[in-house]
Order: sequence, then structure tokens, then C-alpha cells
Amino acid sequence: MQTRIYVFNKQDTLDIININEKEEIDSAFSILIQLFSGEDEKRIEQILDYLSTTFPKATIITASTDGEIANESVLTESSVAAISTFTDTTIEIAYTKEIESFDAGRELAEKLSCENTKLLITFANGLHCNGEEFLNGIGSVNADLVVAGGLTGDNAKFQKCYVGINSKLYDRGAVAIVLNSNKLQVDNFYSFGWQTIGLKHTITKAKKNRVYTIDGISAVAFYKKYLGDEIANLLPETGIEFPLIIEKDGFKKARAITSKYEDGSLGFAGNLNEGEKVYLGIGKAETILSNPLQRSHHLNVESFFIYSCMARRHFLPDRIGEEIEPFAALAPTSGFFTYGEFFTHKKPELLNQTLTAVALSETPEKVKKTHLKQPSKTTTTDRTFQALRHILDVTSQELHLQTVFQKKINDELEAKTATLDAVGEMANLGHWELDLSTMKISWSNMNYKIFNIDPSNGVPSYFKLFHMVVKEDRKKLLQTKKILLDGEIHSLEIRMKGKDDTILHILISGKIVFNQNKPVKIIGTILDLTDIRMQDALLIQQSKSAQMGEMINMVAHQWRQPLNAISAAAIKLSMQNEMGILTENEIESTSKFIENVTQRMSQTINDFMNFTKSTNKKERIVFDEIFNDIFQIIGTQLENHNITVNIDIEKENALYTYKKELEHILINIIANARDALENIKDKDKEINIKAYTKEKLFVIKIADNAGGIDESIINRIFEPYFTTKETNKGTGLGLYMSKKILQEHLSGDIFVRNYNDGAEFTIIMDIENEK
Repeated sequence: MQTRIYVFNKQDTLDIININEKEEIDSAFSILIQLFSGEDEKRIEQILDYLSTTFPKATIITASTDGEIANESVLTESSVAAISTFTDTTIEIAYTKEIESFDAGRELAEKLSCENTKLLITFANGLHCNGEEFLNGIGSVNADLVVAGGLTGDNAKFQKCYVGINSKLYDRGAVAIVLNSNKLQVDNFYSFGWQTIGLKHTITKAKKNRVYTIDGISAVAFYKKYLGDEIANLLPETGIEFPLIIEKDGFKKARAITSKYEDGSLGFAGNLNEGEKVYLGIGKAETILSNPLQRSHHLNVESFFIYSCMARRHFLPDRIGEEIEPFAALAPTSGFFTYGEFFTHKKPELLNQTLTAVALSETPEKVKKTHLKQPSKTTTTDRTFQALRHILDVTSQELHLQTVFQKKINDELEAKTATLDAVGEMANLGHWELDLSTMKISWSNMNYKIFNIDPSNGVPSYFKLFHMVVKEDRKKLLQTKKILLDGEIHSLEIRMKGKDDTILHILISGKIVFNQNKPVKIIGTILDLTDIRMQDALLIQQSKSAQMGEMINMVAHQWRQPLNAISAAAIKLSMQNEMGILTENEIESTSKFIENVTQRMSQTINDFMNFTKSTNKKERIVFDEIFNDIFQIIGTQLENHNITVNIDIEKENALYTYKKELEHILINIIANARDALENIKDKDKEINIKAYTKEKLFVIKIADNAGGIDESIINRIFEPYFTTKETNKGTGLGLYMSKKILQEHLSGDIFVRNYNDGAEFTIIMDIENEK
């Protein structure tokens, strides 16, 4: 095998091959001519016409370029013809105009591949062919086939690329030749040298070789973010120098930009799949120019064909020849700078930013020793680049670790938030957060359900939520916001308007979060009490009904004796009239008696009506007055049951509270004591009442001597519907409502214990309510 290399300069005539060389070439067993041209279409066609006419039995393939290689020389906008002659190798050629890249590759492989094919060299249009799909098509026919070549170029204009077969030139499609032989030896090499920089990124939207988004932003915006406006605005030309790098199984391959679209997406020379991890690449002269022949100290070679990425030439325009020299020192070297190079590593692969080379020989004994070029002395610039890249790598690694750690924290936080949301949903409890700098609210999904708000409308603003609060409750809400400055948790029940102005009873709990002693946000919970309040209203109504029955019973007791007296007086008058002894004085005195009795009965009705009349205002009350009012109602019953009431009240003891609610509680407890004493027959029945102040508390103790409450149930007597009375004699709501009213309305509480020979109820109320 022998390769002769000819350079067609514009000023030269086309006939640059002398007659002797023509005869030697023409006499060869087979001839392969590779034409690499950076000139215009017309000039290429002229050269093809000359070559095909001069060597009619030669197989010619053509590639437009981004630079040409002729031995140690790197040229631009010229034409290089590499004429290789073989003694024991046959050549087959094919062209396809198939538009689909995969189908084009498969078609060429099916036409050309055979059992003794040693090498397939193919050139495909650099602007219209998806190189990766093209090679996948070849691999689908023969995955073991050694493939070389690349995507054709057009001097970085990205306007029109060409491929040629024999004398024909095309601006679409792909051309390929195969070298079939039992003696031809083929070795391939590659040199990458681009280094990854920064963090790993993710392809988030892509379709084959068109990438729409990276890390969730448009591909153009991604390049602008990391490389700046100037480089991004000049894409795709500048993007060739900053490829995306994929690393898999220790093999790095780049994806260079070939096109930019108006929607912000970018076209690459090969496929990039959604979810694929990529790095930005950056070049360094010393690593790019490392000699790939260093891996082979002895090499059987008669010719080198090099297909190298245009980015290498653009990145190192003044030094790119250094990369070619080691090859030219061993054997004739030719090739071109591509828009994507083809290389076989386990299977045909599309590479970018890479130098690929094939070494060919038909004579086994012709072994040459590779001459390794001494590495250049490290310069200050190289050391600076190396140091800066090291700093960036270490910083990126640290940032990556922080990002991983932060993601772990975020995942745990999301999991805990999800758990909190689930628990909140079970408990009808929502949680929220108010940013005090922006007054922006964020909250859990449960709040949408509580307020019956469509989640698609987003979280209501602070001001909208504030105006959802019933007008009378807004002042309480603002006052609580001031109280929160103590850093403690505070709760407040307010009424808010839900959908269709439905009134909701909401318990809001909150706590201010401080940063360097400055309040930054309020966090809290929202509990929907509406159903509970409806149940409370039902219980209150039931309790009132039960108490009203009790009142009617008391009225009956109060009226029994006066009615008997009126009846007796009426009978007396009737008998005197029948006996003829009725006098005017008797009629007058009896009438006055009946009138006085009925007035007392009417006053009893007034007392009961006043007692049952509710009020929403607090008032100052004196304990003596309270118990006087109570015994106007229940006193007769206690007397009829022979119950003695002992009262011990501190003088001038007063309280500022809801009078009627406290009276109802006291009557309920005294009535329960009356019922408990009903069956006591062997001792004096007593109810002892004591009222006093202690440590800013009002204390009321009511005790009986009815034997106490069974210890097995004493802890349950404040539960709703729990009663120790016989059926139809108690609802089990009196003590429950008493405790509820004390806790929720009177700032107090109630407790019970067995003491001496009976039960003792203790009521405590906050003295600070008197203001």
C-alpha cells in the first residue's frame, strides 16, 4: 500500500501530477482517492472532473471540510487529494440520499459490508445528518465493523456541506467505501483531551440530537448562564469549543453544537437522551495535543488517515500542527477537520472534539518505531490554568456534596411535610407560614379543604384572609399578633367566612420565629372547630332543655304550697256560703289573702324568667347576691328535702364575669347534691358552700354529705352523656357543660374529689378578669 498526497492551490493548474506518478498510480491493483476540500462547489467539481478523468478506474470519495491535512501541514480553504494504491485490497463504494439518518447508515452497511471487510470509511453531510443515528444504522447491520470518517464541514459557516462519489458532488446524503482484504491491517486511535468542568447537569428535555432544556432551562439559556452572553449569542460557532461531555464506562465522548433554533433549543452532532448526565467541557492545549501514538511504541503503518474535530483547530489554530506531526513522521498522513468524527469503540461511536486516526498497512514486516515528542515545558499560563481548574473542580465537588446533603435534607423535609399533611388531614388541622417581610402566606393543602377554596386559585393573600375574618373578631386577631412578640405559642378562636359566606369557627395557633432578634415569620396551625361548635350548640340546647325541665320542676315545688293555700281558702268561702254564715268581711279578707299569694306566685315566675334570661355582657357581681338569687329558685326544694345549707362567704367578695352562666353552674351542682341526698335517711342532710380568694383566684367549694362518688367512675363524671342517675332522671350534660363553660367562657375550671363523707366540687376562676 502507498499513499501520495497532492495539494491543489487556487493559483495552480489542476494538472499537478507528473506523468510517471500517473502511470504508477494507474497500474495499481486498486486505487482509492479521498478528496478533502474547503473550496467552493464549482472548484470541487473541477477537481473531481480532473481526478476522475485522469484515473478512470479509481474510487473517489469527497468531503467538504473545516480544514485539510496534508502530511505535517494543516490547511484551510484548499483541496487535498490523498491517492492510496493497494496490491491486495478491493474497494467498493456506495452513496445514499436517504433522509432518515438511521436508514442511511443501514443502507450503506447492507450494500457494502462483507466477510473480509477490514474498514469502512464514510462521509455524511454535517448539517443534515444525525451522526449517532447514522452510526447506529451501520451498527445494526454489523456491530463489529471498524468505521472511520466523519461529518463534512463548511469552514464553520454552517450553511452548506458536500459529499461526493466519483465525479458527482451532492449537498445531501452520505457516501462510503469499504476496504476488503485478507492482508490489510487496520489500527485505530483517538485523542480527546477536553476536560470536564463544574457540576454535573441533566438533559431535561430532548428529542434525539435536539436538546430543548438542560437543568430545566432552555439549552441556549444554559450556555448563556455558564458561558456568558457573548459566547451564547455567537452559537453555534462558539459552542463547538465548549461541548457537552458524556462519560460512560470510562469512555468520554463529546457532543458539539451544530445548530441553534429560535425556540432556544440547540442541535448537536449526536443524540442526547432525556435524563442523561453531562458536563460542560473546556480545552487545555497540553492535554489536547497529547500524542495518541504514545499507547503504541511499535506500529505497522504505511498510511495514516486522520479525521479530527474542527473544534481542535479553532481552539489551537497556531499549534494544531503539533498534533499532526507525530503521524506524518511515520507515514504519509492525510485527512480533514470534521463536524463530528466516527470511531469504533466496541461499536461505531460518534465523537466530537476528538482526533481519530486509522493506520493502514498491507505489508506485515514493515514495522516502524513511534517517535514520541518530548512534552513542552509547562508555562506560567499552563500552571495558572491548571490551578484555576483545580480550584474550580474542588469547589464544584464541595458544592456537589453540599447539594447532595441539601437534597437529602429537602427530601427528609418533604417526607416530614407529607407526614404532617397526612396527620393534619386526619385531625382536620392545617399548618401555615406568614413571611413578615413580604406578608406572603404559604400553607398546607388541608387549609384549602377547611375554607373550601379551589387550590388552582393559589393561596389567598394575607389581606384577603384578614377580610374573611368576621368584622367583630378582627380586633382580637390584631391584638393577638402583638402578643406573639413574646415568642410563645398563642391561640385564638375566631369566626371566618368560607365559601358562600358560611361562618366557620377557626382556632388559630401561632408563634413568631426570630432571626438575630428580628421577627421574620409567623408559623402556626388552623383547626376547624365548626363541627365541634355545632355539636356544642346541640349539647347546649339539650342542656338548656334539661335545665328548663328542672326549672319547671322547681316552679312546681314553689307553687305547690301557695296553690294548696288558695284551694283551702276557696273551699272555706264555699262552705261558709252554703251554711249561710259568709260575711262581707270574710270575703274581703280571703280575697286579699288570695291576691297576696298569687302576687308571690307571679314574683316566683319573674324570678325564674330573670334567672333563665341570658346576657352576653360581663358584670360585677357580689357572691351574696348570687346565692340569694339561687336560693330564691331552689331554696323551697331544699327545705322540702330537709337539706340544710351552710354558706361561708368572705365579705365584699366580688367578681367581674358572666353572671347568668355562673348561676346556672352553681344551681346544677347544688341540684346534683340535692338528688344525691334524696335517699339519705339516717343523718342530717347538709350542703356546705364556701367562697374565698386565694393567690389571684376566686375559689368556690360546694360539698355534700351524701357518701361521695364511686371511685371507679369519678374521673368520668365530666364526660358528655355520662350520668349516675336513673333513666329519665338525668341527661349527663350538666357537669360536662359546666366544665366547658368555665374553661371557654369564664377563664376557670372545675374539679371534684371525695372528701369527708361526701363529694366536694371546687370551682376556680381567674381574679384578673375583674377589670
